[in-house]
Amino acid sequence: MTPEEKSKEVSKLLADNYSQKILAYTYTSPMSAQKLSKLCRIPIAACYRRIHELEDAGLITIDQDKEVYKGRRVRMYKCRLKSAAIKFSKGRFSLKFDVHPENGDSDEPDAGNRVTRLGTKYS
Repeated sequence: MTPEEKSKEVSKLLADNYSQKILAYTYTSPMSAQKLSKLCRIPIAACYRRIHELEDAGLITIDQDKEVYKGRRVRMYKCRLKSAAIKFSKGRFSLKFDVHPENGDSDEPDAGNRVTRLGTKYS
């Protein structure tokens, strides 16, 4: 996936109501999909689908994977997004977003600022 394609995917996710709720709730503390579904009033299947999309985009990560009862495991998800901004200048949109390094690893090549031009200029 090219950086422009990735930014388009991220911009779609950031504009999505379910994604916004999931990112907001997991920003301060890790949560399970079941808890997110209940708090955000999102159907569980849609919640899992959105979590996987956010995870693929690098905006959310699995913070914990713990056993809760007789081998049943629950994943706790945590938001990696620090900030995001969409800018319109000279007839073009650009998206800039920062993510927290995964697992506290500041040498991660993906961490830090990302700026990508979106779309085309219209006259």
